[in-house]
Amino acid sequence: MATVSGARRVPQIERDYFLAFLVLGVAGVVLGFVPPSWTRFNGLADYPAPIALQIHAGLFLGWVALLAAQIVFIRQGHPELHKRLGLVSALMIPAMAISSVFAETYSEHFEAIHRPGGQRFLIVPIFSLGLFLIFTTLGMLLRKRTAIHKRLVFLGTALLFGAAWSRVSGPLLKPLMDGHGMGFFTRRFIMTNVFLVMLAMLDWRTKGRLQTVSAVGIAVTLVAEIVVTELYYTPWWLGVADAILVYFPGP
Repeated sequence: MATVSGARRVPQIERDYFLAFLVLGVAGVVLGFVPPSWTRFNGLADYPAPIALQIHAGLFLGWVALLAAQIVFIRQGHPELHKRLGLVSALMIPAMAISSVFAETYSEHFEAIHRPGGQRFLIVPIFSLGLFLIFTTLGMLLRKRTAIHKRLVFLGTALLFGAAWSRVSGPLLKPLMDGHGMGFFTRRFIMTNVFLVMLAMLDWRTKGRLQTVSAVGIAVTLVAEIVVTELYYTPWWLGVADAILVYFPGP
């Protein structure tokens, strides 16, 4: 979300793919986060939202709004505005990381107290946030290499949109699938992987082949998903999660 060569040099199909990515991602945010947010607004949530969680939610919604603005700027032929707004995204990334750490650990403290064993979920935001930070930070550093930059931003944001959609796919598919192994993998990561397929299709339709940055990003994400799936229910990971939570405040 920083520099581009200009809207006229961005193929229409590429602009359409990014618009479709945004629309599908926003749908996940609405379906995944609006119901629990409404519950919290009405005072019916399991616990009051700490300030870290409020900041976390605001920043991630801000990232989605920023992405939407950047896509509109390119579609409307305003790459200079895209470039200026890209500086804001560079500042948001570390703030998102810090707020996420405190928000997620607070939530898992609650799980550990009221639903023992539930704190093992901490590995999932570590996965999604960790890859988001890696991909988007590299994207900012490589913003002058437009093709690589936009794909890294796509990969990073796909982790966020996938996490939002998992709040829908998880409960929806849970009655149909086992909680372990492939069942867990499918329920948790199905939409993240749909976004990865979209990126691969974009490369094939615009470049005729899978771009190196896309291939590496997709491979890293899939390997990380497999590792998370394998570790999630192990006693070892539960012990690690407890050890991590000791260092962070909770309810």
